[in-house]
Amino acid sequence: MGDYYIGEWIDGKANGKGKFINKNGSVYEGEWKNDKQNGEGREIWPDGSEYIGSYENGAKNGFGEFKWGGGNVYIGNFVNNDMCGKGKYIFGDKRVYEGMWDKNKMNGFGRFEWPDGKVFEGEYIDDKKNGFGTFSWPDGRIYKGKWKNGKQHGEGDYYNPNKKEWKKGLWEYGKRIKWIETRLN
Repeated sequence: MGDYYIGEWIDGKANGKGKFINKNGSVYEGEWKNDKQNGEGREIWPDGSEYIGSYENGAKNGFGEFKWGGGNVYIGNFVNNDMCGKGKYIFGDKRVYEGMWDKNKMNGFGRFEWPDGKVFEGEYIDDKKNGFGTFSWPDGRIYKGKWKNGKQHGEGDYYNPNKKEWKKGLWEYGKRIKWIETRLN
């Protein structure tokens, strides 16, 4: 059996509410305009993935929630089927990123939390820490400084609560090159 549509028609085109069943097993149920998904709708796929949200001109546009079959969930804005703008991504392993997206990648300011209590808050470019950001560990240690391609790079301040001291240092691609100064807290 091939693709088929059940629903409202105007001038020989899907318009209004309807259900489209694709031969690959995916199903869209929602609003249509001129044979394209338009308005609010729900789409499900054979692997268990599901999208509930806004469509415009046949693509996910506006606010929605996408659940992948593997357990990952994105709640936020879409532009032409891509995660774009403000959104929250919950990974199957309970990591959480909340912040800005562009073309399905973390881009702009965001906050990433790990289940073990680690937190990064700062700038991202293409899914990697870039620019200024703060990384904190559950034991109270903190790094505040510059990042490049996901690694500490440039000047940064490191706080060690056990020694109650801040150290300013210089990092290159995640490795500390030298301490510049130490301040007791």
